[in-house]
Parts: sequence; C-alpha cells; structure tokens
Amino acid sequence: MLLAEVVALTLWVDTQSLARDGHWWAAVVVRAHHLPAVAIAVAGALLLLGAGRIRHESAALIAGGAAAHRPWPWLIGHLAAFAAFAAVTSLIAGGALRHSAAPAAWVAAWVATGLAVAGCWGLAVLPWGAWRALAGRAALPLAGGAALGVLAWGAGQLSTALWSPLARWTLRAVCVLLGLVSSQVVSDPASASVGIGAFTVTIAPACSGCEGIGLLWVFLAAYFWVFRADLRFPHALLMVPLGTAAIWLANAVRIAALVAIGAWFSPEVAEQGFHSQAGWLAFNAVALGIVLTTRYVPWMASARAKVEAGGVVNPAAEYLAPLLALVGSTMVGAALTAGFDATYPVRVLATAAALWAFRRRYAVQSRPVTWTAVAIGVAVFAVWMALEPGVAAPGADGAIPAALGRLPKFWAACWLIFRVVGSVVTVPIAEELAFRGYLTRRLIDADFSAVPPGRFSWPSFLISSALFGALHGRWLAGMLAGAAYALAYYRRGRLADPVVAHATTNGLIAAWVLATGRWSLWT
Repeated sequence: MLLAEVVALTLWVDTQSLARDGHWWAAVVVRAHHLPAVAIAVAGALLLLGAGRIRHESAALIAGGAAAHRPWPWLIGHLAAFAAFAAVTSLIAGGALRHSAAPAAWVAAWVATGLAVAGCWGLAVLPWGAWRALAGRAALPLAGGAALGVLAWGAGQLSTALWSPLARWTLRAVCVLLGLVSSQVVSDPASASVGIGAFTVTIAPACSGCEGIGLLWVFLAAYFWVFRADLRFPHALLMVPLGTAAIWLANAVRIAALVAIGAWFSPEVAEQGFHSQAGWLAFNAVALGIVLTTRYVPWMASARAKVEAGGVVNPAAEYLAPLLALVGSTMVGAALTAGFDATYPVRVLATAAALWAFRRRYAVQSRPVTWTAVAIGVAVFAVWMALEPGVAAPGADGAIPAALGRLPKFWAACWLIFRVVGSVVTVPIAEELAFRGYLTRRLIDADFSAVPPGRFSWPSFLISSALFGALHGRWLAGMLAGAAYALAYYRRGRLADPVVAHATTNGLIAAWVLATGRWSLWT
C-alpha cells in the first residue's frame, strides 16, 4: 500500500517544476526527490547485511505481541496523514507558496505530514515497543545497513566532483582510443568536448561516469566485510586501486565508443540507448569481474573459498540464470538501439540458452495444469488493461509499426514471431523461476531449497510482488500481477501454475496488440 501511494503521488505531482524557482522552500522541496533513492539504497543494504537477523527478531516480536496489537487506528491515521500530505504537496508543487505570507509554516506542515505518513504506517505494522525492542536486538545490522545505504547514495553523488581533476586525463585517453580508428578526432578540454568530425559530445559531470568510482568503493567495502571469510587480506585490498583504475578506463572506453557510434552508425543510438545503458554495463562488468577475481585467483581467495569453488553446486543458479540472461541481453540491446529494440530476438535466444543449460535440474511434474491458473492469467489481463490509459500517448502506437516498416519483410516477420514467443514462453518461465521459484522462498529462509514450494508468508508475498512490479514499467499493474501469480503458486506449490497464468496474460496482451494495433502495450 505504501509503495502504491508513493507511485501515485509521483505520477500526480511534479516537484521538479520548482527547480528554477529562487525561493528557499522550493530548493527544499526539489531536493526531496533524493529520499526515495536513499530509501532504496538503505533497504538494499539492510537486506544484504542483516536480512536474516532482522527477519528472525521481527518474527519473534510479532509472535509475542500480535494479539495485543491493534493496527486499525494507526492505519486510519496513516490514510488521513497521506491525504493531508498529498494535498500540501500539490499546493507547494503548484507554486502556491510564492504568494504566501508564511511559506515556512507550509513547509513545516509538509514535513510533519510526511513524517506522520511514515510513522503511522510503521505503527500499523508493529507497536512502538516492538520497534524499540527490534532496534535493540538488531542494532548492528540496522545501523550498518542504514549507514551503508546512505554511504552508497552519498558516494555516488559526491564522486561526480572527481570529474574536475580527472577530466583532462580522461579526454586524453578518449582521444588516444579514437585516434586508433580515426584521423578526424577533435577535442576541447576547456569545454570537456570530444568527437569525430562533425559529431561531438560535451561531457557533463553527471554523465562522466565518475559516480561509478564512489559506488565501487562502497561496493568493495560491503563485499570485503560480508565475504571476509572467503578472502585473503591484505591481498584482496589490491582490488581497490585496480578496481578504481578499471572503472576510470571503462569510462574512457564508454565515451570513445559513444563518439564512434554517433559518428559512424547513429547519433540517436549514441545519445539515447548507449548513453543511458553503457555506464551500468561497465560498472556491472567491473564489479562482477572483481568478485570472480577475488574468489578464483588463489592468491586472493581463502582456503574455504577454494573448496567451495571446487565442488559445490549453486542451487540458485537454475532459478536466476534465465532472468539474468534476459536482463543482461535487454541492457545490451537497449545500449545498441534507440527506441525500437531490433535486438529482441537475441533476448529470446539468450534466455532460451540459459534454460537449456539447466534443463536437467528442472523437475518435471506429471500433474496437469488446472483451469484455475488460466483463469488467473485472464483476470490479470483484465486488470492490466483496466489500468492502461484509454488513449495512448501521441505517437506511442506508431513507433513499432514504423520501425518494422523500415526492415525487410522477412526480418520484420521474424521480429514479430520472436516477440510473441518471448512474451508467451521464455519471459514467463524466466520471471516465474526467479520471483516465485526462488525469491518467495529466499525471503523466508537463506537456505531457500529447504523451504517447501508454495509456503506462504506475508513479507515474502508482499516484497516479491513489489519487486516484480518494480521490474516492469507499469508498477501498480506489475505488483498486482505479481501478487496474482504468487497466489497461483501458493495454491498447489507447483511452479507450472504461475508460469501458465503469466503466459496466459502475456498471450492475451500479444493477441490484443496484433488485433487492435495497440503497440504501446509492448513498450
């Protein structure tokens, strides 16, 4: 409910319209958009450092005081506070404070109602005494997770200041790389511009990639602490300077590749797809490369890590590898395209390859799929369509047909076939393996393979549904769909049921797209 409220408020109110307002209160409100990013970073760090301890202590507190706790008064208070917060936010975002005699009072009311929203929500979950006891019993993971999350966000923000001392050296590296393939390289260090011929780019601090340096330092600090028993120290600390240099070099390669793509292939791909995705791809490559190096290079790995690397089968791989292949190929495709994803067939093939690689580890169940699963898929389709706008945004339904019209008929037909097959087959299997087969059980116990399939718990149900919604562009519809597929899984504990429900929904959406021309449903 809280996530739905945040999404609704985000869609309804745009505080960034106050960015150029010179009043002090506008600056305060505009900077509030950082709070969700900080909250996400803190939540991720808490899950990393203390999920097991926090979950155990919370369950004990809930079991001990559930009968005495009355959540409904606090829930009503939360809804009232949210209504007040939304009203005040709307007034402030609309610029009403420009003519107010007491803007400070309105900002104070805005902060107070926001705190009331969070406070009442928390007290609806657990009474104050339980929160206080939880803070005492799990103080270390709570404090460590909160500090790590804030540090990760702050490091990303502050490390953009590194662009000033690194700009000249980065531009030199970019020019050297481009000089290997072109004699028309142009560069202006004063304006941080570089290009080939007529195509030039100006590198802003926020787009320089220096944010990755700060994020890598925080990542390494967390990784070294969590996996300290698997690493040899001080040998592993060598990854700090090596990782920093790798991130810097990856940024130079990224900028050089962007210029080359823009000059020789497509300015639109360079400025849209590649620009927005290449940084994350580079960071993930460096971070995962460091993990592999420290765990498999004997000089850096501990004796325990060597034994584990030699013979232990990872039970999570079969559940997560198909989704990782899907997400990874999607990111690469987004980096190489602008708007229309012509590489969608690669996405299907990569996911299918991961499923094929683990085919011997998937249990085949003889019991037939029931019509209930199909009915759940139909219901999700109805809800999905009900939450869609009545009229698509201008040009949204024409982008895909226009792009297909520029392709040879054979390749356009292949793209459509792969798009339907991906929607109905590979995507449902990959996502249900990860979210229902793995995540719903992993949120109950770290040894997820010991959790019976279909075992229910409220935190697992809500968190997995919320994350499923976050993976999709339509958050609310995605969360509701995730909840429905989870219920299909809980009903019989068979992963085939949510797969069939998911495939039914996607199949109906594909049929609707092809029958009505509502192509925006595929974006």
